Amino acid sequence: MRITTRLDTVRRDLAESKARKHLDFRIGTISGNLKAIIADEDMEFKSGDIKRIKIKKIPIPANHLSFLSGYGSNRYGHALTVDEEIPLPLSMKRQGDHAIFAAAETCEIKKDDLLGVLILLPVNLTY
Repeated sequence: MRITTRLDTVRRDLAESKARKHLDFRIGTISGNLKAIIADEDMEFKSGDIKRIKIKKIPIPANHLSFLSGYGSNRYGHALTVDEEIPLPLSMKRQGDHAIFAAAETCEIKKDDLLGVLILLPVNLTY
């Protein structure tokens, strides 16, 4: 009989996460994914405008938090949120299909323009 310690569990979890090829980064033992936020329509913005814009669908797995990268990926402004028409709980699969974009300069966003980067991190719910 073998007694499993917390260290054994951490080593096993780390080995399993190394085996997953779909992960884009690691912070300590935490791994996640990076998703490009891509415009799916043309839209004009004036400097200071904040508008909802359609984006190419981004699947968000259940039990994943989403964060926006603070690094500016679009020279005209920044994506502030990614959402969907009907918000769903964190415990369900979700799909981002719109973003809120804030324009720092007057511009025209074209379909397929990069608006930002979404960071997805898995979480364990404890309720």
